[in-house]
Amino acid sequence: MVLLLLLTVPWAWMKFQMEGHVQRQTMQMWGLIVALCVWSVLSNAVAGHDAKDLVKALLHDMRTFAFIVLLWPVFANPQVSRTALWALLGSAVALATANLVLTVGGYVQPGQYFWPTAPHLYGQILVGFFFLLAQMLLVRPNLSWRVILPMALLLMSLFFASERRTGYLQLAAGFVVWTVLNHKRLLVGKYKWWFILGALAAFVAALASPIVQRRMAQVVFEVQQFLAQTPEERTARETAVGIRLQYYVSVWDLIKQSNIWLGVGSINFPELFWQVNQKMGGTEKTLFSNPHNEYLYTLATKGVVGLVLYLAIFGQACRMAWGKTDNVQRVGLLMFVFLFMLSITTNSMMIDMEEGHFTMLVLLIFLAPKSLDLVKPKAS
Repeated sequence: MVLLLLLTVPWAWMKFQMEGHVQRQTMQMWGLIVALCVWSVLSNAVAGHDAKDLVKALLHDMRTFAFIVLLWPVFANPQVSRTALWALLGSAVALATANLVLTVGGYVQPGQYFWPTAPHLYGQILVGFFFLLAQMLLVRPNLSWRVILPMALLLMSLFFASERRTGYLQLAAGFVVWTVLNHKRLLVGKYKWWFILGALAAFVAALASPIVQRRMAQVVFEVQQFLAQTPEERTARETAVGIRLQYYVSVWDLIKQSNIWLGVGSINFPELFWQVNQKMGGTEKTLFSNPHNEYLYTLATKGVVGLVLYLAIFGQACRMAWGKTDNVQRVGLLMFVFLFMLSITTNSMMIDMEEGHFTMLVLLIFLAPKSLDLVKPKAS
C-alpha cells in the first residue's frame, strides 16, 4: 500500500507549499530523519561493510522513517489524511470486534486470534484509537453512542479476546497521560462524574476478565523466576518476560564493549548479540537476534548519537503536535507517540514490526496537514 502511495509523490511534491513557521518545524523534522539515516549508514560503514550491504541495511532499518519525508506532501492534503485515519480506525474496530465475537462464541481461543498478525493490533493501535475516540467524545459529547460503542468494542476485545499484556499496561499508563492532557476539562463540572464512572467501568471490566488476571499474575511469576535463575537457566528457559529481561542484560554487555558514539552497526549486531548470549549459556541462536527494546537496540547499533537523533525525531513530533489548533489532532498524536515510546521498551517497532508502518502513517496523518478537522466543537 505504501509503495502504491509513492506513485502519487511526484504530483504531490510539485504542488506542495508550506507556511513560514510550519516550514521551519517541518524542515527540522525532515533534517532529524535524514541525519538518523546518514548516521545509520556511517555506523555500518565504519564496521567495514561495502556499499551494497549499506544500501540494503538502510532500506531495512530506515524505510519507515524515509517514507515520512517522501510521503509528507501527499498527507499534507487534509482529505487524504482524514480518509486514511478513518480507514485505519474502521479496520481496527472491525477486526477487534470480529475477534471478540469469535472468541466469546468459542470459535477462537483467547490469545489465538483468527489472523496471524492480530497480536500486533492489541497494543498501541487498539489502545491509541480508544483514546482518540475518547478525545472526540470529550470535544463533541453529542456524538454519544457513535463514539461510545466503538470504544466499548475495542475495550472488550482487549480484555476478553486478547492475551497481550502490553495492551493492558498501555491502557493503564495511557489513561494517566490522557487525564493529565485533559485535566482542565475532565476534573471539573459535569465531565468529572462521567470521567469517574467511565474509569470505574473500565477498571471493573479489567477485574472481571479472567484473561487479564491470569496474564498479569504470570508477569509477576516470570519476573520472580528470572531473578532466581542462573545466567545459564535464563538463556535456556524461554518465557515472554524472562527472555526480554535476559535480552536487556546481554545487550547492555554488548553496549559496554562497543563504540559508545557509533555503536556496532545494525549489520553486525545480530551475530555480536548472539555471541554475548552464547557466552552466557544460550544454545538457540534464533532466539537471540533482537533485544526487543528499541532504545537499547538503537544505542547498541548507532551509539549515543543515533539514540539522541532517534529520540529527537519523536520529540519534534510532539513539539509540532503541541502547536496544532485542532484539539483532537493535538492530543491524539501526543497519545499515539506516548504509546509508541512505551511499546518500544518491549519490542523494536520501527525496525521490524507492523507497528512501525502504523506509526509512520500516524505521524504523517497527524503532522502533515495544518488541521485535520476531525470533529469540530458544537457551536453554542
